[in-house]
Amino acid sequence: MLERKKTKIDPRVDWFEPVRRVLSPMAGVTDRSFRNACRPFGAQLAFCEFTAAKGLIYDSPNTWKLVDTLDEVDPVGVQLFGNEPEALASAARLMRGKRLDILDLNYGCPAKKVVKKCGGSALLADLPLLEEITKAVVQASPVPVSAKIRTGWDEESINYIETGLLLQDAGVCWVTLHGRSRAQKYRGEASWDAIAELVDALDIPVIGNGDVVDGESFSRMCEHTKCHAVMVGRGAIGNPWLFSEMEAADRGQETAKPSLDDILDVVEIHIADVGSLRGEVIGSRIVRKHIARYIRGFDGAAAIRRELYETDTAEEMLSILREMRSK
Repeated sequence: MLERKKTKIDPRVDWFEPVRRVLSPMAGVTDRSFRNACRPFGAQLAFCEFTAAKGLIYDSPNTWKLVDTLDEVDPVGVQLFGNEPEALASAARLMRGKRLDILDLNYGCPAKKVVKKCGGSALLADLPLLEEITKAVVQASPVPVSAKIRTGWDEESINYIETGLLLQDAGVCWVTLHGRSRAQKYRGEASWDAIAELVDALDIPVIGNGDVVDGESFSRMCEHTKCHAVMVGRGAIGNPWLFSEMEAADRGQETAKPSLDDILDVVEIHIADVGSLRGEVIGSRIVRKHIARYIRGFDGAAAIRRELYETDTAEEMLSILREMRSK
């Protein structure tokens, strides 16, 4: 296994000690079906879509659907966002009796609709409020709390070391660092140097995030930063095999790229799983964007994608994919 820094693991999350591969919370992506697709390939901890604290405390059915963890066996996390300490603490209390292993605080999302409400990475520009929120949630949560951050609001206000130390003192059990500022969003290269510096600065584990897209980049991040684990987001969409590559790389091995038949086998399972959990029509609409990413790069993928977006049922999708398999 690639070397990592020895850290203090909170005894309440002793299951986290062997974790190396984490699926990031992503809005509109990491529902139960996508987590189910990634698990067999080596995702050891997976997060639900990130969730608005106020939506939970106002008992919004659509918001509660995002916390779709009932009977999930493997480690699963819920991530909250918001900017009011008591609202976030109240949402944390509502997790009592729910199925989750970790409650994460979203201090990293760069999306305008989140930031304009002073949530996500906007809180990196208001550390007193970030600290107040964190302490309130740590006290209220029935499960251990972690946090995800970026390097800072912009290049003129890089503060990930200060933020990380604050979070550690506030009682979080680990910190995930995406190696970009909010201003960068997803542009440019992620700073693995920043992740390495945070690893050195903290006594608790640090999860590295940013620009890991295959086994080789996973190895390079681990070697460069000595982080406890690596979180992947966009790189896993349509590519659950990424986790297999990461697992193999951790052992100094390589894995073969999946064939079209391998991919379509997983797609068919994904379609059936979404349909069983969300219903035929809604499930079909949800899964289309995933299928488009699964088949990206294959001959005729653009035309097939257009056909898929005109379908309304799982059977229509499967028929299109069967034609693709037979060519």
